[in-house]
Amino acid sequence: MKNWIGLIVMIICSSCCDTHLEVTYEYEGTVIKRVDECGISTFYYNGESRQSPKIWVEYSGINDGFSGYLVFGKNGIVTLLSGDGYFQSANNHAKKFDYRRIAAYERPAMNKGAYYIMPATNVEKKRNMNTGSGVKVTYDD
Repeated sequence: MKNWIGLIVMIICSSCCDTHLEVTYEYEGTVIKRVDECGISTFYYNGESRQSPKIWVEYSGINDGFSGYLVFGKNGIVTLLSGDGYFQSANNHAKKFDYRRIAAYERPAMNKGAYYIMPATNVEKKRNMNTGSGVKVTYDD
């Protein structure tokens, strides 16, 4: 009986999701807010509301996730480029925040308006060191 109770408690505790991370990417007055919760990362254009243009990716497990680039362009237009991950978008009526799937050979040049993104923010920080990116990033764990 004790083994069953211990097993049930272990299953319940391991299925709980307490992951919450917020990251703000800012370039020339345009802000993308990223919210990570329970296997979903959502990127909001200039704010977090139901009406904000948004792109999200769902992932689970150790060999699942995403990688890509936020590319800030002229007139506040931002493109999320990725070859890894199952991305979806909504509320992009003004065409300010767009998603495009790319192949590895189509990676953007790492310039002032580009920033590499991935679920592991500690690796994300390291990958963006010395790239010349002008994107200001704030990590709120």
